[in-house]
Amino acid sequence: MCDTMVVPPAVSGGSMLFAKNSDREGSEAQAIEIRPRRMAAPGSLLHATYLSLPEVYETAATLLCRPYWMWGAEMGVNEHGMAIGNEAVFSRLPPDPCPGLTGMDLVRLGLERARSADEAVNVLIALVERHGQGGDGGHSKRFHYDSAFLIADPREAFVLECAGRHWALQRVTETRAISNAYSIGSRFDRLSRDAKDFARDRGWWKGQEPFDFAAAFGEPVKRWAARGRQRAARACALIGRKPGDIVPADLMAVLRDHGDGRPRTGALFPDAICAHASAGPIRRAAQTTMSLVAALDRHLPLIWATGGSAPCTALFRPFFIEAGMPAEEPAPTAKADPACLWWRQERLHRAVMRDHANRLAVYGPARDALESALCAEIEKLRDLVADRSAAERRRLLADVSRAAWDVAEDALARWTRLAEAAPILRPPGLIFRYHWHRLERRAAARPG
Repeated sequence: MCDTMVVPPAVSGGSMLFAKNSDREGSEAQAIEIRPRRMAAPGSLLHATYLSLPEVYETAATLLCRPYWMWGAEMGVNEHGMAIGNEAVFSRLPPDPCPGLTGMDLVRLGLERARSADEAVNVLIALVERHGQGGDGGHSKRFHYDSAFLIADPREAFVLECAGRHWALQRVTETRAISNAYSIGSRFDRLSRDAKDFARDRGWWKGQEPFDFAAAFGEPVKRWAARGRQRAARACALIGRKPGDIVPADLMAVLRDHGDGRPRTGALFPDAICAHASAGPIRRAAQTTMSLVAALDRHLPLIWATGGSAPCTALFRPFFIEAGMPAEEPAPTAKADPACLWWRQERLHRAVMRDHANRLAVYGPARDALESALCAEIEKLRDLVADRSAAERRRLLADVSRAAWDVAEDALARWTRLAEAAPILRPPGLIFRYHWHRLERRAAARPG
């Protein structure tokens, strides 16, 4: 369960803005990694999560947010300033028994193989039609789904929604959010060749009224349970409330939305954007495990990511594809490891969730002030690197990236100590505590 949104330049008053919360299971660590361009010999094969396919001659450099056990990515940005995020959507089609590409495989392939949003659309369509969608997307339990994609570059954006090998495409002209429900009805710009005949043959479309892709292919019960349409509408409404220009910090605030100000920890999936896992089949996969915001620019995409769970508890850190990762760390796994950013942030997150309001208050204002200062400094970089050589650009961006990382690491350690020392005045409910106790035992995570 996820939420992805885009604000075009005509609305933001500046860059194309892209943002996503990746919602997965509570202890499903994600890696944030920057991968350089790579070259492949003719005839080479690429091994995705469940399927091997021919490699391309050269790929783009990418920043990826990737569940630790998958080849593909939940979201990412490439060196050309193009971003893709995917959403689990639920069609009437049964899972394909043959190996296929997961939605996250498609995200990574699109980022590696395309220089623009329009080119990425064509890459994804060709891959879906040839290889289909398939494979278990769950971490601890089986989870099959289809995928929707929000694809953006500095000039334009598209929503691509898939059901098996069928698809519909819609150009984005205003603020747009997608979530865990099909959103393209009868106003599509392109449609797969046999989608109408396929739906009519199965009785999902009578052929007399205008063809509605979401109504024909969407599974209504799972759509209702996932609350995708409600969350997409809320994201757009929150962005629309901002007077004047929209900036990355505004999307960071949207990704932290809890609705009424408190995390939802009950059995049903919330309408809020920032999700916190609890017990039950719906809430199990409802933890925001990574968040990303990007201002897309072909010369210098500006990227901020939390590196870990729950943006309400985390700091958005800056990353630059040209500079590579600011620090070398081992890839995270299912076991708690303080050497990994995801698990360091997870220790803070779990400490705060024992009394969200009280423990967040001990460092929240400092976090907001540091984040604001980092955003202000990063925004100046476009002018600073404009006339520099490639080597000078990389050196400057690497220095800035490393300095920001060091400041963020010092802050994370300090905030974790403060949160763990703060008294618990209002603990969450019994079901929520039980769920997280089980996750901590499984990951051997240190209690806060």
